[in-house]
Amino acid sequence: MTVLRVRRLIVRYGVYISLGILLLLALILTPNLYSSSTMIVLLKQASQLGIIAIGQTLVLLVAGLDLSIGAVVFLTSIIIARVSNGNDAMLPVAFGVALVFGALVGLVNGFLITKRRVPPFVATLSVLILVQGAVQAYTLGVPGGFVPEALGVVNQSSGILSIPLVVWIGLNLVFAFILHATPYGRRIYAVGSNAETAHLSGLSVDGIKISVYILCSLLVVVAGIILTGYVGYVDRTIATGFDLDAIAAAIVGGTAFTGGRGNLFGTVAGVFLIQVLGTMALLLGLNIQLQLVIKGVVILAAVALYRIADTH
Repeated sequence: MTVLRVRRLIVRYGVYISLGILLLLALILTPNLYSSSTMIVLLKQASQLGIIAIGQTLVLLVAGLDLSIGAVVFLTSIIIARVSNGNDAMLPVAFGVALVFGALVGLVNGFLITKRRVPPFVATLSVLILVQGAVQAYTLGVPGGFVPEALGVVNQSSGILSIPLVVWIGLNLVFAFILHATPYGRRIYAVGSNAETAHLSGLSVDGIKISVYILCSLLVVVAGIILTGYVGYVDRTIATGFDLDAIAAAIVGGTAFTGGRGNLFGTVAGVFLIQVLGTMALLLGLNIQLQLVIKGVVILAAVALYRIADTH
């Protein structure tokens, strides 16, 4: 009984315990992490990653994966710059166009995975390459255009509160409600737990999976809009690392690669774990290669811990 209780504690609270330990270590090793200026930046960056991680969590819950995130963020940045061309009044139109294209990418991902039975890794990687190629052809390799000054409002803060943080909190609350208090959310878990059983129960497994991929891409567009305003210009490397970090945050937060298990609160803790680790590494002056090694070790440790807790 004691062993079973420990296993349950690991699965349910492991990421929160790990985050607490990391924050205590930060207090000793990098106390300037807790300065107001560093904390404001950390929360903004965590919010940008966190919005993407919501979408990645939804996809993982149906036993999927989305590697096209970086391309969607870059596509969003290009659309905003080209459609608005620096004109604040054209921002709503640019947002609308970006959301349409984002939904289209999600639809293609979902169609390939459900109707053509292409493995999620291959399908979304192919779409990543396709979108990147299309953007390169459209821009002739020169990502020009102007980002409207009005979009710079995302950089404004009131204490630790900022627009990205408020948006992230709001989206977490909305999607947590959807997952845990609506029939659609229960269907997502059912499809991820056992797609065959869900199909025999009368659920539209393919429809649910496609809708989740569309939602994921739309959330990535929202993050892309915020990232574009945060950077202030078009940059093809704007989302470098966000795709894998979002997967890492969800997995570390307890979302299973096999689908059917996980929640957004665990993903939030996973996002903070990844972000605090990265910030501590920067404050300690560690090079990027060592930062990647640390992230990899943390992810492997989390997966191994959840696996041990599940199988023993």
